[in-house]
Amino acid sequence: MKLHRNSLLTAAAIMLVLYLVSLVVGLPGWAAVVLTLVLLVLLAVVWKQPDEPRPVVTKPTPPSVVLPDREPVFSGPPTRTVADVRLPSASPDFQFSFSAVVQWSTVLSGSRHADLGAVAVDALLERARSLTVRQQVTDESLNQHRLAALLGEPALDEKGQVRSWATEVRLRLPDADQKHLQHLAALHRREQTTLLERRMEQDKRAYLKDDVFATPGSAAVWWLVNHPGEVETALGLLDTLAELSAAANDLPVRRTSAEEIERQRPTRAELAFSTAVDGLTNPSGSAESGSGSSDSDRAESDTAGSGSPTDESHQRPVPRHVDAPYREQFYSE
Repeated sequence: MKLHRNSLLTAAAIMLVLYLVSLVVGLPGWAAVVLTLVLLVLLAVVWKQPDEPRPVVTKPTPPSVVLPDREPVFSGPPTRTVADVRLPSASPDFQFSFSAVVQWSTVLSGSRHADLGAVAVDALLERARSLTVRQQVTDESLNQHRLAALLGEPALDEKGQVRSWATEVRLRLPDADQKHLQHLAALHRREQTTLLERRMEQDKRAYLKDDVFATPGSAAVWWLVNHPGEVETALGLLDTLAELSAAANDLPVRRTSAEEIERQRPTRAELAFSTAVDGLTNPSGSAESGSGSSDSDRAESDTAGSGSPTDESHQRPVPRHVDAPYREQFYSE
């Protein structure tokens, strides 16, 4: 058992008192030493006795508080915002409006440029211009996503002074250009519709002319296909279908029917020429024909004097001795 500091001081004080007492009484020096040792032994025996056990009071240890790790604080790179910068597109009539937040970091230590932010912005705008010049104005949303993906990658400028990239990229068309583009798209759709309708009409016309009405027979067959079983009605429409076929192929209309064809009456010049030819081919009947012609002239003059247009065709003389070939020449259509 370890001695306390107070006990040691007490023992030292007792030894000192006993030594002084021995000196005062006149005891020899060795007697004072022996007396001191005996007292020390007694003190040691007394102090070696165990003390009464004392209840050990344990104080509760406070729970350990785990502090969360602090997130590292990084100083962001310098930034500069550009807004509404016009960039060319694939169409010379339209330009994009570009906006972004430009960030950069210095590459060369000790660079002496006065404004590295301007260098970073210029380098990034040059990259954006090289990309938008190949993009169509009709793909506005797709162009913005593509541009944001490409400009988000850091890249060096021409002199290698800064490494720049862009965030919050915005690429759009101005409102006036957007309205103009919508108007052009509407006109283009209308043009495509008109061309398609015209092509369909041309195909239908070519089908009717070159296939349906190529001949009267093909026209009759086409009518029978669309009206099966109506054969008698088709027979009654043969003249009409023949006229349609002739008109479709730019041919003279032939008005043929089951009845006898009405021929056009000859004119006065045709009658005179026919009479002269008849006189040359038949000299023996020239006198008769001559008298007949004089009678016909008198009849015509009387008819002209009367002024009746309805009787002119009945009073017009017809030569009697006209050969069949010449008559067919002037009476045929």
